[in-house]
Amino acid sequence: MAVSWRDLSRRVLPPTQTGATPAWSWSVAALEAIFLCTLAFALSCWIAPQDPLGLNQQFPWLWIVPALLAMRYGTAIGVTAVVTFICLDLLLPMLASSVASAASLAQPTFPKAFFLGGLVLTLVCGQFSDIWSARTRRLRAVNAYLDERLNTLTNNHFLLRLSHERLEQDLLAKPLTLRETLARLRQLTAAQNPANEVALPGADEFIQLLGQSCQLEIAALHEVTGVDRYASTPTAFLGEPGALDQSDPLVRYCLAQGRLAHVQTTDIAAADRSASRYLICAPLLPSGSDPVGLLVVEKLPFFALNDDALQLLSVLIGYYADGVRLGHAVRTVLAKVPDCPPAMALDLMRLQRIRIEAGIETSLVALVFGKDEQSLDRFEQVKRLKRGVDLSWELVGSSHSALITLLPLASVAAVDGYLLRIESALQQQFGGGFVSSHITTHVARLSHADAADTLLGLVRRCAV
Repeated sequence: MAVSWRDLSRRVLPPTQTGATPAWSWSVAALEAIFLCTLAFALSCWIAPQDPLGLNQQFPWLWIVPALLAMRYGTAIGVTAVVTFICLDLLLPMLASSVASAASLAQPTFPKAFFLGGLVLTLVCGQFSDIWSARTRRLRAVNAYLDERLNTLTNNHFLLRLSHERLEQDLLAKPLTLRETLARLRQLTAAQNPANEVALPGADEFIQLLGQSCQLEIAALHEVTGVDRYASTPTAFLGEPGALDQSDPLVRYCLAQGRLAHVQTTDIAAADRSASRYLICAPLLPSGSDPVGLLVVEKLPFFALNDDALQLLSVLIGYYADGVRLGHAVRTVLAKVPDCPPAMALDLMRLQRIRIEAGIETSLVALVFGKDEQSLDRFEQVKRLKRGVDLSWELVGSSHSALITLLPLASVAAVDGYLLRIESALQQQFGGGFVSSHITTHVARLSHADAADTLLGLVRRCAV
């Protein structure tokens, strides 16, 4: 049975949970604080009309409400609760003048020490909540990034396994290898002109690649026109497909499940499978996002409908869909630094978002080497010392060579540790550090400025 790539790479933490609290949420929390404080004060007046604030009690129970609100929502909402209590206490004599127990409800003097102590307690609870909320947002941002990297590594691992399994039998029968197909898919989404963007960039070439890799004969790609709606006229097609029938049972099933469906899917009733005019339907679904298109296949060879072909089709569709969603961010970097590897450009934009939203630093380190034989040996040694989470870019010039490394989530201390590790390895291997080996180091850190400009400035400093 075909395995959907969406099922294989399902996310654990959605990235949309990072960022500041919306204005409407703060307003709702403030209204909740005012309501709860008013309710608690009214209840206290009803239980103990002679001492509604509990000044003569062994414990000021009223302050539990602001403390809990501050622990849940932060300092601002806690202060709102305290101000609500102060206003209610000041309004109490006016409210009590209309009832018979006015003398018993009125306070002789304003209890300054009582409210000052409650304010301090609320501020302590609110500060505790604010600190842990900030830490939680930072951890969510880090986890979202690590989840994206894990998704990418899982994707690459699965593709590598597929390529090894199919290389021997497909090398002679198919015009393109899996690696060449993926490279061409990456170029389709990264090389689009930003001034003339389309919903499905390179759709014609993409469906031709699907036809060559999966032996499709009649197929069509349809772009999204609204929520769960797709254009009836195909954006790209093979053969002579008809207009899209969105009421087709196979189409409805694949859209409802959000994964590839075919005529052998056992979850679909036999009557619906026989009534469908399509053999395969698959949404172009990026990881953690909404569909960007729909692929329908009306005809393909009988022996081409197998598990391996369906898995390969799912992977290629998911790879292209991820490229469509993230292609714009990559193209903004490639427009200023054309030679930058797409993988580094993609991670650069992801880490820039984390830097802005969560304040977690990311650094770029450039090491510039000479062109003599010893410098080339040191260059190769440094390349082998790259960590698994880092991304590197080699720049080769006429007189110098440079290695730019992206260190995700790396602060100043992490950069110092990275350079110290590199220098120690060079000292052990060649008997000299950066200065004696004539290796120049440059460091740049992502900030609120454009990440592409930061990378371009670092490249210019290397002068390769």
